[in-house]
Amino acid sequence: MGTPSVRGIFVLNAFDFVCEHYSPAAHAAVIEALPARRTALTAAREASWAPLADVVAYRETAKAVLAPGAPDFYRKMGFYGGRHVRALPIAIPISDNAKALRLGPLVWRTLSDVGDLEVIDACPEGAILRIRDFPSSAPFCQRFLGSVEGVLSLAAMPVRVEERACTSRGDPYCEMFVARAPSWQEPEKPGAASLPTLAALDPG
Repeated sequence: MGTPSVRGIFVLNAFDFVCEHYSPAAHAAVIEALPARRTALTAAREASWAPLADVVAYRETAKAVLAPGAPDFYRKMGFYGGRHVRALPIAIPISDNAKALRLGPLVWRTLSDVGDLEVIDACPEGAILRIRDFPSSAPFCQRFLGSVEGVLSLAAMPVRVEERACTSRGDPYCEMFVARAPSWQEPEKPGAASLPTLAALDPG
């Protein structure tokens, strides 16, 4: 297996989050604090590929520099990505959460070259997402939880995502339960969010 990679859209979404929630100067400070080999991230484009390790390094450095005491930093970054997503040709507007979840595995394979996402119908109240063979870490896991919640939390049907298992704790796969319930996040102000798309289901 080569170096695990994800689409550059996830790099740019992280950049956007830091610039909007902190400042462009804060983003520049994070880039400056990265090891030299990681700064190539600045050349990322939506459809290009970026090493997963570099994407995780930017997120870890951003938290260390900007919010070292914030336990929900990665999840907030994910929620932002879910509600303010850059467009890709493969992006699919979401009008039906069930359809969005069914298409999740296909979108995962388009946006990541490692791992698999499985959607398991659990009950009328929700569904289980299970991720296998992906090098998990806190920046990935918490960011992905927020991404799913952000992209599926439409005004008419908010969702809450709860982590049930994670390979970083020794479990055989990562698993989360997606339920119809108010999100843990504050609702967006009217007009603040662009149309969510499946591209925000960030596997990196």
